[in-house]
Amino acid sequence: MRTSDRPWRGAGALVAALVAGLVVAVPGTAHAAQQPNWAMSNPAKWVTTDSRQPHQEITTGDAKVGAWRDDKHHIGKSYFTFDITRFKGAQLFTANLRTPEKAANDCAKPRATRLWVVQPPKKITWAHQPWESSKIEPNPNQDCVSPAVTWNVAEPIRKALEKGRTEITFVLRIAEQFQGKVEYGRTYDPAAVLSTTFNTPPGTPTDLKIDIHNCDGTTRFVPSLTPRVKATLHDADPGSGLTGRLAFWPVDAPEQRVEVEAPFPGAGVVDTLFPEGMVKDGGTYAFAVRTEDGFANSEWSAPCQFTADVTAPSAPKISSATYQENGGSPGDGGQGLPGEFTFDANGAADVVAFTYDGIGIPSGRVEADAPGGKATITITPNTDGPLYIQVQSIDHAGLRSASSSYRYWVRTTAPRVQRPLLELGKPGEFVLNATQDGATRFVYQIDGGSEQTVPVGEDHKGRFTLTYTQPGAERHDLKVWTVTAAGARSGITTSSFTVDQVRPEVDTTPWSGVVGQKRTITVTPAMDGVVSYVYKIGDDPEQQLPAAPDGTLTFEYTPTVKGSFDVLVASVNEAGVRSGWGESAIDAETPAPVVTSNDYKNQPGGAPGQAGTFTFSSPWLPVVSYKYRFDDEPWQTTTGTQVQWAPKKPGYHYLYVRGVMDTGLESDDQSYMFQVKPAPPALASPQFPDGGPVTARPNVPIEFVVTPALPGSHEVLWYVAFNTPQVVPVGADGKARFTVTMPSSGTFYLTVSSRTPDGVVSGNLERSYPVPQQ
Repeated sequence: MRTSDRPWRGAGALVAALVAGLVVAVPGTAHAAQQPNWAMSNPAKWVTTDSRQPHQEITTGDAKVGAWRDDKHHIGKSYFTFDITRFKGAQLFTANLRTPEKAANDCAKPRATRLWVVQPPKKITWAHQPWESSKIEPNPNQDCVSPAVTWNVAEPIRKALEKGRTEITFVLRIAEQFQGKVEYGRTYDPAAVLSTTFNTPPGTPTDLKIDIHNCDGTTRFVPSLTPRVKATLHDADPGSGLTGRLAFWPVDAPEQRVEVEAPFPGAGVVDTLFPEGMVKDGGTYAFAVRTEDGFANSEWSAPCQFTADVTAPSAPKISSATYQENGGSPGDGGQGLPGEFTFDANGAADVVAFTYDGIGIPSGRVEADAPGGKATITITPNTDGPLYIQVQSIDHAGLRSASSSYRYWVRTTAPRVQRPLLELGKPGEFVLNATQDGATRFVYQIDGGSEQTVPVGEDHKGRFTLTYTQPGAERHDLKVWTVTAAGARSGITTSSFTVDQVRPEVDTTPWSGVVGQKRTITVTPAMDGVVSYVYKIGDDPEQQLPAAPDGTLTFEYTPTVKGSFDVLVASVNEAGVRSGWGESAIDAETPAPVVTSNDYKNQPGGAPGQAGTFTFSSPWLPVVSYKYRFDDEPWQTTTGTQVQWAPKKPGYHYLYVRGVMDTGLESDDQSYMFQVKPAPPALASPQFPDGGPVTARPNVPIEFVVTPALPGSHEVLWYVAFNTPQVVPVGADGKARFTVTMPSSGTFYLTVSSRTPDGVVSGNLERSYPVPQQ
């Protein structure tokens, strides 16, 4: 027995070979067709039968075909059932069944395998074999064992589809004359492959549109001689090549029908224009669309009709029984009084609506009572004086006429208002004068509050009095209108009035100073009969003081904390009416102390370890002590005015000082910067004598002698360039000694300093030394 060792080249290669050169001509199409769909499927089910197991359905293992022998002689057939539902209604181009071979009993014998279509089976066993109805010849294949044994099964699948079947079953068997001979038997892979190419006919287009209108069976009016048409194409198959065909024709001359292929269909949408020159003004036309994929065409869509209208209607006429055209002062009707305006199509039979806008009215649109008819609207002017309305006719194609204007004069109906000068605690009378005919009452509203009414007198006037007894807003909004007995409203008079808050004048002396400095606050009233004052400073609670006999107030205030504070003072009269706040301010500072020193100043002075005296003073605040700290040391306190401090290193240092008052309040910080002059040691070397020849050489120790200048120095620190500092002690002779060995010639840089046992450092001495070559 021989098995296959030749690799299968893949499904894609097979499909490409099957569809190469495929051309299907479809009437009415001229564009490049879509690529056919292709599909590969395995059997929905398979069965092997065995003469030794005549009543068994064998569905595991390999597909045995023909005879084979173990301890007994067997004969078998294999059946493969495929689902062909997806090809219903489709154009099937190719269908090839591949039955991969796994082994042949004897390659010396020619392949005697046959493929038959069997009648739709119920149950398949050796004892119940379905009827074999038609034989299919294999495609040529000379290999002994081949994974590519193929059969052209397109025609039997087409016939099965014509009979309405959803499945087709094939039997793989050995030719009758060799069926019982073992040497002709073969073994197949049960995973047979059905490779197909096909096309699903496209669907009828939907979503037809003409201009901006959806096609719904009605005849639309379109204001264009080349209107835009749109439609959505449908196809179940993916890929390019789908297009649409459009038909255009005059409804009364269908013989003039023109068909064109849709240009550049994209994303399944047809979007183009009616043919140039076909459409005439007033004519009725139609179009339809079908989908084409190069293999099949859909049904034509239902026709979509329209009537072309490119002539705008004439301007409308405007009339009103309430407001006469071109009226003058004093005018008609009145502000807030409704009036009817009638628009007439003026003989334009296709007018279906009117649009309008103007001064004192909202814009809008109104439909005509009939094509070419009229429309009446009610307008309530929201202002008075000379106004106008302008109107355009709109025909059934959406075309607008030129504008017609109608000018009219609206009589003033809003009441007139006389406003008093109001002051807190004193009444003020408002006088209202009606101008609306038949007005029976005034209605007024203050600051958007509740509506109040006042009757209209025989003199057309009304009055109301306001008294404000509590301080608050100075400005108030007032709206006033009149109403007739029938409930008609006049125009609205909108105005404002002020209420004098009679704030006192407040003066603070001095307004700027330091904490603890007494301030004098003088208050002068702005209203009569003041008996007391209420004042508030910063976040302190309100306080009350009696007024002087002349109504003034003078009191003192001493700020105890730093900051800026508002001073608010209100006066109160004998009636208990309180004024608005009069305003002033207090600014209280906590100036920093003054720091001086004769020992350490901004210029370098003193020396490390040398104590200096620092003097504190507070010219502005009565301090009882001082807090201070040097650099990052902890804060300290002194009740004196001088401190001493010895710096431990040269360079810049900082002293921070703040004063403390007996209340515990602290002043601002004073920062005092000073410099400490370094006290570097002296440095000498026998190899680098002053004025003598240099005897230093590479790899030979160089001696250095350091003499500290800082009193009490017990050790010397030294390092070359950026190396780690080395420490050597100071000897009994007050000197320190060390050697340096340089590996090569060149210049090296030496830094030395000294240090005392309590950490005082002298500051650095830096020198450069050249080492000659050997």
